[in-house]
Amino acid sequence: MSDIDYDELSANLDGLVVLDVRSREEVKKNGQIPGSHCLPVTELEEALDLDEKSFQEKYGFSKPSSDQSLVTHCMMGGRAKRAGDALIAKGLQARVYVGSFNDWNAKGGKVDPGCPFEPAS
Repeated sequence: MSDIDYDELSANLDGLVVLDVRSREEVKKNGQIPGSHCLPVTELEEALDLDEKSFQEKYGFSKPSSDQSLVTHCMMGGRAKRAGDALIAKGLQARVYVGSFNDWNAKGGKVDPGCPFEPAS
């Protein structure tokens, strides 16, 4: 698994599936990288075992597939690494944004309001 840095991520946001593995509460509080999807690391293994329809209903985006380029990030990088390892173990292509959200902020990356998808009750 290779890492990705701010310059590469910011230049290629449209071609990557960015998974924010922080908790929904952290995303709401701190904002999110534009276009990223909240998939908390605490739910990752269970989420990857869901069928496509159930995944979409719970997370609000299509279940990651092996033909997509995935990038994981958290606040500082630790959870992103764990998530990347879990994705690779499931046969997916994952890279880790090691600096994660703190680095994104420090380098002046655009931050959208934190609005993680909330599944219907």
